[in-house]
This record gives sequence, C-alpha cells and structure tokens, in this order.
Amino acid sequence: MSPRFFLERVEGDEVVLPRADSHHLLRVLRAAPGAPFVALAGGMAYDCVLDRVEDGLAVGRITAAQPAAGEPAIRITLFQALAKGEKMEAVIQHGTELGITEFVAVAAARSVVKLDARKAAQRTERWQRIAREAAEQSRRGAVPSVAPPQTWKQAVARIPEFDLALVPWEGGGQPLKAVLESRPGAMAYALFIGPEGGLTAEEVELARQAGAIPVTLGPRILRTETAPLAAVAAILYARGEWD
Repeated sequence: MSPRFFLERVEGDEVVLPRADSHHLLRVLRAAPGAPFVALAGGMAYDCVLDRVEDGLAVGRITAAQPAAGEPAIRITLFQALAKGEKMEAVIQHGTELGITEFVAVAAARSVVKLDARKAAQRTERWQRIAREAAEQSRRGAVPSVAPPQTWKQAVARIPEFDLALVPWEGGGQPLKAVLESRPGAMAYALFIGPEGGLTAEEVELARQAGAIPVTLGPRILRTETAPLAAVAAILYARGEWD
C-alpha cells in the first residue's frame, strides 16, 4: 500500500513533499527512486513515483490522477466540549478515521479544562496535526479542519449552517434513530457533545431554540469521548456509508 501525503496544491506534472513528509518517505520508509506514493490535494489523488531528491525534499513524478476516495457523502461537524487529558486527542484521531469533516472544541459550562489564548492556539495546532496524521493513516481523501475553541454561544450560533443539528443528552430527547429517519435528505450535520459532567439544561435549551434537536443514544450513559464516536457511526450507518 503506497504511503499518502496531503499537499496544499499540485501544479504541473511533479509534486514536492514538505520537509516533514520528505523525511518520512526518505528516512523512515527508506524509499528509493521509483518508489510509489500518493499525493492528495484539492479533492484529487495523484499517483506518483519518487523521481529525485532536491535539497532534502522528495520530488515525485505524477503518473495518474483521479478523484480522491475515502470521503463520506455527508458532512459532519463535531462540536466537542473540552475534555480532560488526552480525550480530545482520541476523539479527533478516531473521529477523523470515521469521516468527521470538522472539529470544534467548545468551552461548556461544566468543562474542567480552561484554555487561555496561548494554550488554545497550541492545542489547536496539535489537534490539527493529529487530524492530518489520522487522515493519512485511514486513507481519507481530505484532512478535517480543526477550529479554534469557541464558547457554547458561539457554537450554537452556527446551527443554521446545517441541515440537522443533534444534541445527545442524558436528560432526555427523541431517539436518534427516529430523528435520522425523519430527515432522510439531510447532508450537513452538527453534533454537540457535552463534557465529563454533561451539558446543563440551559445549554441544551439554547441549542434547541437555535434549531437543534436533543436526542438519546440509548439507555446507557456514554463517556464524553465515546458518545461522539457512537453517534457519528450511527449517522453514517443510517446514511448508507457502511455499505
């Protein structure tokens, strides 16, 4: 299986890998001239062979191009409340593997984690790097975007952008299956997940007033790092993405 690398753009019949990717191809994978790899940019996948090395950068010759595969037909944006430890990283890694389009960290009322501007920028950069690595590993056709942390009010203000906004909540709501079946034509989804202590009734009501639908994920209480993955998998299954 050829290694895959994401680029900002591709022009002409050659690609030049960034230094970090060149190091991985040349030093870690020990690729020699003629070794195949795939470059992805602008929704296209370019089959390449390593042609030469210039100033430590791998230069590949494009042999074929086709639309990139690996992307769901639907778009899912996850608004994930800030969580402790490595939970956010796990959600971004595994959510990327599943097919999430965008991640937005949200400072909820019960979020234990508090980030100042400097830490928020550092975390966002790290989370974007994790998304990129997971996209390469899982053969995605695009790298999910990771937005800077937002307040709950800012996140809820984005609800009109989506065809369907869902708020899994242990306090009650409609069954997720029934809601998905009632909106078969939805293509853009927003998913709001609370922190370890859950969402407050006021937060859920604010989202509901903006057009979101509170839903249940069954009789069990899921952790903040488990709930988004379960919900995304259910949405993808309902939309035929597992076929």
